[in-house]
Amino acid sequence: MQRYFQISVHALIISAFIALTLTGRLDGPSMVFFTIGLAVSVYRTLKRMPPLLTPRGAFYSSSGYILFFVFDTFAISRSFIPASIHLVLFLELAKLYQDKKDKDYFYLIVLSFLQVLAASSLTIDMSFVATLFLFLVALVSTLMSFDMYRSERNANTQMQNVEASLSGMSLWATIWIIIIGVGIFFAIPRVGTGYFSRADTQSLLLTGFTDTVQLGDIGQVKLSSAVVMHARQISGTPFAVLKWRGISLDTFNGHNWYKTDRKHLSVPRTPNGEYWIEPISTSGDTARYEILLEPLATTTLFGPHQLRGFSGRLPSLEIDRDDSAYLRFQTLRRVQYEVISEVPNRKRWLNASNQEEAIPPEISPKYLKLPPNTDPRIAELGKRITQRGTSIIEKATLVEGYLKKNYRYTLNLSWPPGPQPIATFLFDAKAGHCEYFASSMAILLRTVGVPTRIVNGFLMGEYNPVGGDYIVRQSDAHSWVEVYIPGHGWLEFDPTPPDPNHHDIDLAMQISHYIDAMQLFWNSYILSYDSGAQLQLFRSAQDSVQSVQSSIRQKSDQWVIRSMKLSDRFASIVRRWVENRWFWLSVAFLLVGRTVWKHRRQMKTYLHIWQLRRGHGEVNRDVVEQLFYRAARLAEGRAGKRKPAETWREWIFGLPDVHRRSILSKALDIFEKSKYGHLPVSPAEFALLEESIKELKL
Repeated sequence: MQRYFQISVHALIISAFIALTLTGRLDGPSMVFFTIGLAVSVYRTLKRMPPLLTPRGAFYSSSGYILFFVFDTFAISRSFIPASIHLVLFLELAKLYQDKKDKDYFYLIVLSFLQVLAASSLTIDMSFVATLFLFLVALVSTLMSFDMYRSERNANTQMQNVEASLSGMSLWATIWIIIIGVGIFFAIPRVGTGYFSRADTQSLLLTGFTDTVQLGDIGQVKLSSAVVMHARQISGTPFAVLKWRGISLDTFNGHNWYKTDRKHLSVPRTPNGEYWIEPISTSGDTARYEILLEPLATTTLFGPHQLRGFSGRLPSLEIDRDDSAYLRFQTLRRVQYEVISEVPNRKRWLNASNQEEAIPPEISPKYLKLPPNTDPRIAELGKRITQRGTSIIEKATLVEGYLKKNYRYTLNLSWPPGPQPIATFLFDAKAGHCEYFASSMAILLRTVGVPTRIVNGFLMGEYNPVGGDYIVRQSDAHSWVEVYIPGHGWLEFDPTPPDPNHHDIDLAMQISHYIDAMQLFWNSYILSYDSGAQLQLFRSAQDSVQSVQSSIRQKSDQWVIRSMKLSDRFASIVRRWVENRWFWLSVAFLLVGRTVWKHRRQMKTYLHIWQLRRGHGEVNRDVVEQLFYRAARLAEGRAGKRKPAETWREWIFGLPDVHRRSILSKALDIFEKSKYGHLPVSPAEFALLEESIKELKL
């Protein structure tokens, strides 16, 4: 039992160390040093080797490490938390290598628990669940074997063949602990982030989503594959191409896009917890999406197309005059919310474009402004592209198509932008990323009097069929254009051609879909389970139970009443039908009509034969087939039926009656001439077929 207990202690320390390592906050030298020390300790335990450290040696080494701890705190780690973790790891190794008493084993268990506690404070990743399960199994096994080892030692008895049953008992005890913990889970809300990791969290999206964006910032964001958000559609019409709208910018100075009006307006919250930016009109389709946003270095909220409303766990909501939505303060936690969007119908707006109103005076100064010293070639190009357009939508569509067709998408910008990057892109480089396409379209349209603004956001991302959600990464960052249509509003256009470096879904990506689906469940329903979600869960459960009970009672009563009414109505209808002579006439008419319809082709052939006998019409293939098959049936009555594998000629020449064989041979020539030779049949041959039938009847 002592050997089993010592192995359990090492398993406990290993699981705690793995949990701490997976946080990503442990430095490389500490990981290497502790791994080697732990491996040596496991080897020495399995070989039953004597301890390396004496109590005096352990005391001196621990005292010396106190000085190193101070140096580590202020010089090496420069933080109290990492230095404390190093101290715990050192104390564990020191205890492992000395002669241990009961209190020393207890210290090892406590130190392992401190490692797991530190891991829980440093991470909120789903990998912690697996390591926590291993730690619990090892902890239960260690505590149970420790008690049995002490009892065995005190009673001076030997306990054999209990290791296997003790391992199974430890596993089952852990499972019951988890089951009970799940119940406690619903009673205790969470904060959704590691306690010690809050101040050390590195948020994503450092550029591209502020009030001032330099041309090329989005291209830098696209170089990272870090996940920005997950989005799942809840209701509404699914759309083939989604863009997650972020921040819109209205003014371009030749190198930077920025907002002239940076004022944010607070949106009041309704009693049911919703924020409505603008009421939904009847001109487009609507959709509702659930979004789980990672911690970002921006307060911008994202949603598809035209944002109309928000709901969910949002502490506040603000908007600007360019239809962008923001949190009031930046948060280091994940943000989970629902967004209601309206998708404008471009075809419908195009049909109504002839009735466009004049551009409002508040739109023209800001959204038609051109950069200073704009290259005159840009205005000439804009006029040439849009000369066939009669409306704003048509002009925007022409510019969009021109850029997609004549320019190439790339993230590798090998050309110098020069003093006017847009002119360099349009007339020299003719290759760039989405920002250059969107900026070029916006400026080209402004030169011909079309109001535009640029929007920074994300493309739809990678669809995960396992979780039913879109995985949006930094590499999906995108810029596009919104054009103002008088009388309707802003309509999006995307002049960027598709990325030629498209990756197909392989096995590794399919596996990542399952991992991402589990991670999404962990983040949405475990980490985000706060007091609001707890109250909502209890209310939903109570409402669901009451609703189910009420629904069952109502439906049972409705079904009883409905079945009784249906039975009485059916009996009354049947009685009236049976007593009505028109019912039986209708039945007879339907039966006759069904028979006629079933044999319509045969009856048509009979009618044609009747007309041929009176000298009207031409002989067709159906008539020849009908007469030949009739002659064959007359012959097979005495000679036997034709086998499926036999041809007509084989069967006819096998007939024992020479006279019948001769008659059918003449009919067969006419049949093969019509069916396989597709040749016309003369009236004389028709008469020969009928004569053959008469002779076979004799």
